[in-house]
Amino acid sequence: MEIYQDEGISATTVKKRLGFQKMITDAVDGKIDLILTKSISRFGRNIVDILDNLNVLSALNPPVSVEFETEHITYTGDGKNNLLIVLLSALAEMESQQKSEAIKAGIRWRIAEGIYKFSVQNTLGFYRDHFGRLVIEPTETRIVEYIYESCLEGATPSEIAAALTEQGIKSPMGNDSWSAGTVHSILRNEKYCGDALMQKTYTKDFRTHKSVKNTDLNMYFKENHHTAIIKKEDWLKVQKLLSERHTSPHKAKLRFLSNRFVAHRVKDGLFKGYLILDSRWSPAERQEFMKIVDDTQDNTK
Repeated sequence: MEIYQDEGISATTVKKRLGFQKMITDAVDGKIDLILTKSISRFGRNIVDILDNLNVLSALNPPVSVEFETEHITYTGDGKNNLLIVLLSALAEMESQQKSEAIKAGIRWRIAEGIYKFSVQNTLGFYRDHFGRLVIEPTETRIVEYIYESCLEGATPSEIAAALTEQGIKSPMGNDSWSAGTVHSILRNEKYCGDALMQKTYTKDFRTHKSVKNTDLNMYFKENHHTAIIKKEDWLKVQKLLSERHTSPHKAKLRFLSNRFVAHRVKDGLFKGYLILDSRWSPAERQEFMKIVDDTQDNTK
């Protein structure tokens, strides 16, 4: 049998790194006898989640106990400490709410002051270096330019998505197939012409951590916020085309974007900054690609 110990990792981090639900599943499958956690606040961010997970564990045969180190409490499902756990869970939820409000207030202040750094995790063409500076990613920029040029040549988002999928180009999320919605969002994204509209989405409920479209709070627009990938006049032409176009009178003939030297850069985690090369490239092609990257970096210095 295994003993699962989170070593003080927050519930959100456990879900991302190890899979909180997998821990519960392993307990149900009889792989876990005891769960050790730093505190009740680490076991869940709201009282409903905490109690639901404890009820699942206590209903098992045999039940899986949970030890909360900070509170010096062991939950075994026998009814002991139930009231205390409920009260401490409510306090943990209140603390989580207060932290959430403080974080959101800090973000909104940085946005209003123009110093907020928007995420580029799933944004083609940009990445942040280890100093947090926004940098243009040349190997992904080719995809963005191809999408805009194809639109200006008369192609619809659906046709562009189909062409990118057919050519084996990875989507911003790393998927093999592209959707028209993904292409449309890239064509509508003002960041590609160097502007930035802040707070287009926000986290409405701290319990779910789900981002929703902002229809309630102020948005902040900064023109010429960063180096553009697409010329402003081309970006405006694309917006006009998207607004006027309802149906495509004919299927556009798209040029081929060779994926020979199209690569994606890891933008977060342990391998942040590394480029993902195509395993099918020969050693000579890899050397040629790295020369292109080096030359691009030298030109931007």
